[in-house]
Amino acid sequence: MKPEVIPIDSPSDPRLVRYHRQFERKAHMRDGYFVAESQFLVQRLLDSPFLIESILVDDPAKIPELPPQRVGQFPIYALSRDDIKELLGYNFHRGILACGQRPARSNIASAFPGEVPPTSTILAASKIGDFENLGAIIRAACAFGADAILLDSGCADPFAKRTLRVSTGHAFKIPIVESEDFTADLKQLASFGFEHFATVLSDEATPLAKVSRAPRSVLLVGNEGYGLEPETLAHCTHHITIPMLRGSDSLNVAMAAGIFLYHFCHAQPGGVTSE
Repeated sequence: MKPEVIPIDSPSDPRLVRYHRQFERKAHMRDGYFVAESQFLVQRLLDSPFLIESILVDDPAKIPELPPQRVGQFPIYALSRDDIKELLGYNFHRGILACGQRPARSNIASAFPGEVPPTSTILAASKIGDFENLGAIIRAACAFGADAILLDSGCADPFAKRTLRVSTGHAFKIPIVESEDFTADLKQLASFGFEHFATVLSDEATPLAKVSRAPRSVLLVGNEGYGLEPETLAHCTHHITIPMLRGSDSLNVAMAAGIFLYHFCHAQPGGVTSE
């Protein structure tokens, strides 16, 4: 059974308001929606448990194969390619978009609807302002097996179009908490038995090769320029680092996060070993 397609002849049609360029960023966050672009991301969204408000295509032939449970869940609109370009303000959408509803997760407890697993890894990010860096971090956290991602209010939008493109839709596969009170969430994790590991650039920090994860570990990464802020570091029992050669003084935060995540998600629990 082919899904019904609803033709629309104007980019100003109110049914398409959430696709409009002026509705991006903070407006999407306040309203609880996001837009995914391209056949690949729309298919990953369809295969996820996320609620979908609508799909928009420039050609009905581009409508993806709908999972059986998705048929009839939402409208599918068709608008000409030129009108979609006018609606979005650019022509990078590849002729298919979907509007999804972001999950209501404002504190870390919402990532664990049941009991917290005895062995858990949470990636906590503070002030990661670059969309591409955040997308790459989300992709690595999901791929390497983190249980959830905690973001403070200074991070880029994890469901912005650029972030979703770089994350390749992995944001649909792992719980992401957009924290309303980052400090309170870190404290709550400590009450759950989590140990906090701050990633830093310091000769006094423990080299990653000498770090063994705690059964419940929070791995914290900070801003691309200055790292974690002092008030965040104050919540961390462990300071860890990646030693570098040839005078290198830093790595891209997404690359560094991937290295730390692989180590933590594949190591046996046992605490931090000292020199």
